[in-house]
Amino acid sequence: MIDMLKGLYSVQLLCKTLGCSRSGYYDWIALGRPQYKAFDQTINDLVMEMYRLDDRWGIRSIRMQIKTAYGLCLKNATVYRYMRINGVQSIVRRKIHAYPKVDHHDIPNLLHRDFTTDSSNRKWSIDITYLFCRDGLSYLCAIKDMHDKSIVSWKISRFIDHKLVLDTLDQAIESVPYEQRQELILHSDQGWHFTHPAYKQRLRDNGIIQSISAKGSSVDNSPIESFFSSLKTECIYLHKNLYLKYLETIVKEYMFYYNNQRLQEKIKELAPLRYREQVLSALFI
Repeated sequence: MIDMLKGLYSVQLLCKTLGCSRSGYYDWIALGRPQYKAFDQTINDLVMEMYRLDDRWGIRSIRMQIKTAYGLCLKNATVYRYMRINGVQSIVRRKIHAYPKVDHHDIPNLLHRDFTTDSSNRKWSIDITYLFCRDGLSYLCAIKDMHDKSIVSWKISRFIDHKLVLDTLDQAIESVPYEQRQELILHSDQGWHFTHPAYKQRLRDNGIIQSISAKGSSVDNSPIESFFSSLKTECIYLHKNLYLKYLETIVKEYMFYYNNQRLQEKIKELAPLRYREQVLSALFI
């Protein structure tokens, strides 16, 4: 449109009116006015269709959803361009400031920021987060598998005590047979729950190897922290009037969505449980 109207109006005015950059226009000229840079109504409609289905989806999620539903392979940059044209964007996550903790244990750090594994149930990550409601505060403890990104177990409680952590751990142990979790490492931060004798003994009784972040190495616990960030950004923060009596139902719905429907680029553009099933079926048929 700018190319057609540049004889009547200045390029600067046209770019400002249409929300484009002058440099982008001249780059398009330098490339020889390629057709693939032109506006495509079909792609635009698909991007907006996916965005309207779930406005939590960002560039990568929309691209993967279009590929899954219609078999159309797009680039992230293409999806981003059409989102900009329509003036929409995904939810922007809040920044979290982490502070180092003091070593008060002799438990080693077995991760050293290496989250890669060759199978599910080799490395898990556990932590507790706060969930604020209009009428009070609750705590969520969850365990995440670093290989398939699934949430293995989770519990909500009004109290941040041993029971919350041990119940979450017991649920994970019960859901995964021992033969599928041999040589399993469970990593945590230096929270007092994870250095308590009762927690350490529960791990030993079930053949789980304990790992804890070293002082100033909070990045080692980033797998579960990343999930908590997704949960709050895509679920908790969207409920402006969230009350404690509805909290567990809302979290349960998100857990199902995250494990069964939320596609992830790093696991072959599959949902966590779908990828987990593929990995474990190949090992334990």
